[in-house]
Amino acid sequence: MKANSKSQNKGQISFIEQKLNKIDIEKLSKDSNFSKRKAKKISAKHLLLGFFLMAKSRENHSYRNWAIKIRWLIQDRVSKRALWKKMQQTQIIFLKKVLSSVIKQTLSNNNDYPNLKMFKNVIVEDSTAIKLNDKLHKDYPGNGYWDDKANKAIMKIQAAYNITSRKLLRLDVSSFRDNDQGYSPKIVQILKRGDLLIRDLGYFVLKVFKGLNENGIFFISRMKKHVNIFSKEDEPSIDLAKMLKKRGSLDIEVFLGEKEKLPVRLIAIPVNEEVASERRRKARTNRDKRCSPTRQHLYLLGWELFITNVEKEVLSAKNISELYFIRWRIETIFKSWKSYFKITEIPKDANKIRTESYIYCMLIFIVLFQVHFYNYYLSKLKSKTILSEEISLLRLMQFMISNIENIFYSDLTDSWRNEKYLFDQINYYCQYESRKDRENFSQQLRKLGRRLCDQIGAFF
Repeated sequence: MKANSKSQNKGQISFIEQKLNKIDIEKLSKDSNFSKRKAKKISAKHLLLGFFLMAKSRENHSYRNWAIKIRWLIQDRVSKRALWKKMQQTQIIFLKKVLSSVIKQTLSNNNDYPNLKMFKNVIVEDSTAIKLNDKLHKDYPGNGYWDDKANKAIMKIQAAYNITSRKLLRLDVSSFRDNDQGYSPKIVQILKRGDLLIRDLGYFVLKVFKGLNENGIFFISRMKKHVNIFSKEDEPSIDLAKMLKKRGSLDIEVFLGEKEKLPVRLIAIPVNEEVASERRRKARTNRDKRCSPTRQHLYLLGWELFITNVEKEVLSAKNISELYFIRWRIETIFKSWKSYFKITEIPKDANKIRTESYIYCMLIFIVLFQVHFYNYYLSKLKSKTILSEEISLLRLMQFMISNIENIFYSDLTDSWRNEKYLFDQINYYCQYESRKDRENFSQQLRKLGRRLCDQIGAFF
């Protein structure tokens, strides 16, 4: 019975194990000094698998429930104290190595949007914050701009995502005060010549843009309102507000920065008055003590201001605007983590090590489950020619989590008895709603790809 139970459990989690088996878990564990000798009971692999079983259940994420899940795997008693003893810094080092390895597994040259052929990859980078127990404020200090005595604890997760291949390229965990500008230069570690980087304003650093430009990497970013702008390197700076009052919109070549003199295209597109008024209201009521908007700053809030090093012959101002707003895709991914994977549901009594252990284990689970399953289903649906082109990431994640008992325990290398039924359900329940007032992400990207392809076909 014991052998049969183990065999059954092995089959039940075969998909996750197949992915983990591609990584030398025990070697990573030893290299991290997490396991100095062969485990008597809880191996590094079983520690992770037990967490995954707990994470997908509806039970709370306690040591007790974690121990119970591991017991099901190894068919032996496991105490919650045994898990507690493993909560050391070496475990965090080990989990970081595993996360890095599983992310590398997702990398692929497959381009699901070949019409965006002018770029090797289209990569968006953004961050999301997670509120922690305030007793961790020294390890993960929150925003002190509003109230230095508040002692809030906030963790930040930095993510880089390849839009063209639906692959996570990197995930890093830091304090909220390790701001995006300080993190900005690290992107060069994963970019290659011919890639397009799309970033939010928080990462705006002229020296970084200069480095990207020199290395043949394209970028699209919002522009800071207070940066110096020059029409020529040896001329006085431009009064952007004054220029916009005369022209209404812009697509011009300029130099940015008193010292850097970064050559870029500056694009200014007016927004509707309702959007502009809301932006100005928020600027005036901002509690950040550093923010005291000038009249010029408030005026410029009536425009979308972009900078790019992509030439006009390749992308028009409208194309730049459309490509930038594809950045919201990563916001959707963050939303799925919080809404469906419950990454924010950290045990309330968790200390720093346990908190980090929980976050890294969840990120490993998300990469294995969300990325691999999402791409697996899309590839299967396409191969069976039953794919609706309007599959929503959020709806698919919601469907998966709701039916995780059936999905998690399936061996994807074998044909499923109910495979067609499952695909039919996904195709029916996970489509975007049909709306006349706006296009969904897939429609926007495909239309943009076709339009760009037609526009630059002769150029390339």
